[in-house]
This record gives sequence, C-alpha cells and structure tokens, in this order.
Amino acid sequence: MITYTLNREQYNALDGLAYWVADLHYMRERFGDDEPELKRARATIEKCLFPQLDSLGVPFWVQNSVIVWAENWRNTKQQYFTEFLKSKNIFIS
Repeated sequence: MITYTLNREQYNALDGLAYWVADLHYMRERFGDDEPELKRARATIEKCLFPQLDSLGVPFWVQNSVIVWAENWRNTKQQYFTEFLKSKNIFIS
C-alpha cells in the first residue's frame, strides 16, 4: 500500500487546495456557472496552488486524492481533513 508523509508546509498547501476546490464546487452548485467567484477560485488553484505543490514535491496522487475528496464540498463539513488524509495513508510529520 502506498503511503506518504507530509511536512507542515506541504500540509498547509494541500489544505488550501481542499478549501479552494470545495469553494469552487459549492459556488457552482449554489449560484451557477456565471458566479464571478469561480474565476478567482480557478485562478488560485491553477496559478498558485498547483505550482506551489509541485515545487514542494507533493506527488500527483496525493493532490488528486485531495481534489476528488473536496469536489464534494459536503465532505469538508462532515469529515476532518486530517482524518481523510489518514484514510488515504497520507500522514503529517
């Protein structure tokens, strides 16, 4: 089974990714595709968070796991982020 251990900086960047992905999907569901917030969320994810996570060496499978979890924004209300990470064998040092 694959495992990965995050340092604090990697964890913070992933937490930001989870927040913005959840925000993007919440806004789209609640207000539709014309919501101006969607552009800002996408830009933050694509221009800030992805490059940061790549430079920190966070594997794509870890990033993708967080994205899939946060796409259902209700997950962020029902489960702690750290619990989700542990369920995917992603640990924090």
